[in-house]
Amino acid sequence: MKKSAPGTLRIGTSNIVLPGNKSTFPDAFRCKSRLNYYSSLFNSVELNSTFYKMPMSSTYEKWSKDVGNEFRFSVKLWKGITHIKDLKFDETDINIFLKKAASLGDKKGCLLLQFPGKITLEYFNVVEKILAIISNSGYANEWKKAIEFRNASWYTGETFELLDEYNASMVVHDFPKAKNEEVNKKAGVVYIRFHGPGGDYKGSYSYEFLKQKTEQIKEWIKNGKDVFAYFNNTAGDAFENARTLKELNGI
Repeated sequence: MKKSAPGTLRIGTSNIVLPGNKSTFPDAFRCKSRLNYYSSLFNSVELNSTFYKMPMSSTYEKWSKDVGNEFRFSVKLWKGITHIKDLKFDETDINIFLKKAASLGDKKGCLLLQFPGKITLEYFNVVEKILAIISNSGYANEWKKAIEFRNASWYTGETFELLDEYNASMVVHDFPKAKNEEVNKKAGVVYIRFHGPGGDYKGSYSYEFLKQKTEQIKEWIKNGKDVFAYFNNTAGDAFENARTLKELNGI
């Protein structure tokens, strides 16, 4: 049996998190953007700003030009699609969002779809519809898709089969009441979101915890999975935690 090639690991924070201001940056970066400096420290970022507002194509293009060739952006789908009441979204908004985000070019990482706790398994058909629209959009092959549920009712065999069908990955995360450690069988990537030890976007993960996660990550990498790990404890020690995980994984 042919052995899988090792996967790749990308580590970053949710949005750009850096200590201090530009006056504290190294001399070479004081006249550069925050993104440019950030990209010298990490190889990926999760863009949460796209959840609140659809950036223009020119903005995505600017971001793409501001980082190196190996850097990847993971983009969170706009809340007008995933968080609108009863998921009564406008189908055209999905295509508009994907068309604008296409301006990232070959710097695309994962497309993150995060559904709030009020969206239970009862919305199965609607979530399937969203995945189908993305798959038929013409942009599906440009993205690795990751789905985060905030309601534990989703953790059923039926859901994992759905994600396998649409080449999407179940997000591993530690948000209270809906924590998840399981990845669907056919997931092309492992997408990890660290929301803080208490799940409140605050605090700091211990060295021992991050070391344990490193062993898990190395196993996924060994088995050919690409891993994207983002720290969303931005009101806490997201930057330091990301840097520690990076060091523990030797990147």
